Amino acid sequence: MSSKGISAYKVRGIMRKAASYRMDIGKIFDENIYSIIRNICSSSQMPDEYLITMLLPAIGHFVNGSQMRTNTGTPTNISFFTTIIGYPSVNKSSATDAVLKACLVIEKNIGVKPEESRVNCSATVESLLSELKNTSPKLIQIWDEAVTLLQSFGLYKQGGAAYDRSIMCTLYNSSSVVKRQTKSGNIVVENPILNIAAAAHPADIFSSLCNESDDDGLMARFLFSAPEPCIPLSGEITNLNIDNPSLAHLLFVIYCFNSTEHNDTRRATVGDGDDDHIIYTYSEDAQMIRAAYGIDQGLGSILGKAKVQVSRLAGALHATTLASAVFDQLIDHNSLPGYGDTTPQVFEMLKRVVKDFKQTYKWTVVSEDTAKAAVLLMNYYVTQKKTYTNRK
Repeated sequence: MSSKGISAYKVRGIMRKAASYRMDIGKIFDENIYSIIRNICSSSQMPDEYLITMLLPAIGHFVNGSQMRTNTGTPTNISFFTTIIGYPSVNKSSATDAVLKACLVIEKNIGVKPEESRVNCSATVESLLSELKNTSPKLIQIWDEAVTLLQSFGLYKQGGAAYDRSIMCTLYNSSSVVKRQTKSGNIVVENPILNIAAAAHPADIFSSLCNESDDDGLMARFLFSAPEPCIPLSGEITNLNIDNPSLAHLLFVIYCFNSTEHNDTRRATVGDGDDDHIIYTYSEDAQMIRAAYGIDQGLGSILGKAKVQVSRLAGALHATTLASAVFDQLIDHNSLPGYGDTTPQVFEMLKRVVKDFKQTYKWTVVSEDTAKAAVLLMNYYVTQKKTYTNRK
């Protein structure tokens, strides 16, 4: 990925304009989730948009293959490719670290060995596909420097191999089988689900979006955020509230809801039947909500994915509302875990509460309010992409 072809002056102009559009998290998340996000962001001095954009792939990873049925009736994976954008030293690493640590805490508590971690760092498509086949078909990549990943795309391999970018596009889609064929060997991955959370410098992303090919559409699959850096006054810097739950608690509750072990909810069978997963659907009122995006020829690739992405966002936001409902129950019983409470006993308690919740409530239906919040969040990401490509 090269910054060639876009001037530093233009990059600064795009960054200023992109930063003028803010994400209204108070209208997207309820009080419990808002409190978790603000607690981390205010104490780490990072923009809310950074943490939320990095958090989406983590939610996509821990929904464990669950799918969202779109308004057209087609199921789609709740998975994301996202990138936060900023100059050096604007605290992008705080967002990547927060999400990475939460993922590793959960893996430890569900018994995933370090050498079998689902947090993947493959720098080539061949390595990634091998890990998807041999380690797990559900992986998340968390990149502190997206250029490490992006520079490997578009490199045509000799020996009859397909383009790397095409493979990545297919991995984003809800494909039942992904194949890679070369003269040296073939690899077949069934029901792969890949989530990517990355941090990047501005010029690399903007130049790529400006040159995006409608025949490719890889960058159209990414959600981007380039917010204004958080530079608070000394009196505005807060200490971490240790009485609040952490991202690990939030993501673990989401994982428990979407675990198919002893699950009596409605499932959908995929492929040969070895992998079943939960299907979320819109309520009748939510089905009436439509997100329409004006698309000209130059933005066809970039915005064409928005109508499916908004359903993925609805699934992710629904997962957070379920977690929030569990937190409400814990608050009522004065048993809400604090930020550093990561003992096995705490996670067992969360698992029990989720199990009881699933047996008591109808929880696979996405409400109208959640659907509206998903449209609002999608509008933010669409506005970001339009800004990067200098479109109205």
